[in-house]
Amino acid sequence: MRLSEAKQCIKELYLNTGCVSALISERGVGKTSAFKQCADELAIGYMGLYAAALEGPDFMGLPDKDREKGITKYLAPQFLPTVQAVSEGLFPSKGLLVLEEINRVPSDTTSVLYPLLLERKINGHSLAPGWKMGVTMNPDTLNYSVNSLDDAMLDRFVAIEVNANLEDYIDYSLGNEPNDDVLAYLQACPDMLLMVRKSADSTALFKTPTPRGWTKVQEILNRCKLGDKLLKELVAGIVGPETASSFFGFLMNRDFKIPSTHKLLNDFEEVKLLVEEILEKKRLDIVSLMIKKVVISFELQNQHLKNINTLLEILPEELGILFFKLLATKRADDFEEVTLKIPAFQRLSDRIVDIMMA
Repeated sequence: MRLSEAKQCIKELYLNTGCVSALISERGVGKTSAFKQCADELAIGYMGLYAAALEGPDFMGLPDKDREKGITKYLAPQFLPTVQAVSEGLFPSKGLLVLEEINRVPSDTTSVLYPLLLERKINGHSLAPGWKMGVTMNPDTLNYSVNSLDDAMLDRFVAIEVNANLEDYIDYSLGNEPNDDVLAYLQACPDMLLMVRKSADSTALFKTPTPRGWTKVQEILNRCKLGDKLLKELVAGIVGPETASSFFGFLMNRDFKIPSTHKLLNDFEEVKLLVEEILEKKRLDIVSLMIKKVVISFELQNQHLKNINTLLEILPEELGILFFKLLATKRADDFEEVTLKIPAFQRLSDRIVDIMMA
């Protein structure tokens, strides 16, 4: 399942059931980010706990004597959004509680979590009604130091297996300080988004790429001012030497430049020849990337809309239709206003309507 599809499932499960969502994937695919994004999109709270760093007594809470009644009670831990914690204002009324890497939790702690996962209760304390639970885990393979969960624990989850997907990763990157070189490379070499090696090959000096790793590479390339040699060393330390060599080789042999989003939207005439050159080389993957950047970044101002129209006038019809399809899905609220102000829409409107009605 794609991460975007998994997010749809998580939100539906949160809104309509009491089920525990369990995201399962290789490292660095974005399980935690998916839960956080769901919480943001639902406008609810989020609490992530690295459960393997906690012990059973941490979840059970501290004992407190009630001498008057002659019993021992337990104080709920502060990190759980219990009824009491929500009433005290420590947590919002609704949210997602996510236990990270649940299959790295020691077995004695796992047994403590059974009632929390099944009944939403632990040691006399209940989660607030508006809080639902989720867990993340890596696959139970030799590549990971994880514990096999028994059927009783697995029965508590709705397992959602997530695969790395380039389109989802590009969408995520475009909203989080993207680097054109990295995204262009991944467009040309999609298999390099995630590589899984045999456990015997997995060492600190023999790393392989993951979506999380590429996000770090984008951050370094965007923010760090280093010479080529040191940059190559850092990138190799994130995605591995083989992938780093492939990436920098791609950049060295590339015979075109990618125009910036700022230029596309604010001074298109300056980069028009670059766009035409990319079209002549039939690099539709790069043009598609430019279109996505424009859709996500433009503002409803005359200069941006005018430059978008100029771009659409030189694009082949199928790429112009792609722009409006992306506009309809990613910025639906702006679709009508943009189509009224961009003359190129009239030229493509019949085809667009046919496709959207299909």
